[in-house]
Amino acid sequence: MTENQPPPQTPTAQEAKPPIIIDAAPDKGKPKASEDKAMECMNELLENVGQISELTAEEENLVARFFDSLFRIMKPFGKTLEISASTLPENYAGKTNKAYLYLTGELVLVYASGEVEVLNLSEQENHDVLVRITGEIMTKLKVIINSFKSKTESRVKFLMAITKELQKVAEVFSKK
Repeated sequence: MTENQPPPQTPTAQEAKPPIIIDAAPDKGKPKASEDKAMECMNELLENVGQISELTAEEENLVARFFDSLFRIMKPFGKTLEISASTLPENYAGKTNKAYLYLTGELVLVYASGEVEVLNLSEQENHDVLVRITGEIMTKLKVIINSFKSKTESRVKFLMAITKELQKVAEVFSKK
């Protein structure tokens, strides 16, 4: 080595990094994969939308049949059903004092302020409320029908005893 030559230098951290290479050529496989993914998502969306449409139509049909059946069951009793405010969804429960379900499918909410709101439970946006209160509706129907059954049984039992005795009396008069 000659004395005029500088000693070899070690590369600095910046010099040790590999150079950045920008490849501007498009990858031929990626756009096709992206297009396939987009079409797959679109097909899934279309399938889900079709199912939502079918389910919504079925839901509308079921709700209509529910209220038709409720109306037929409750018509002889001529009653509305009082629904506990605690059964209602949170956005109604806190401010509602009383709620009444009419046989037409309308839920009348009476607020603490005295304000009254009527929800048509047959409408799509109120189906969640209907589902929420269905347990209480069934419980109230059970009570009403059991009460009706008990009253009918009592009348039949009474009339059976009276009719037997009346038949005995009628036999006495028919023998003459």
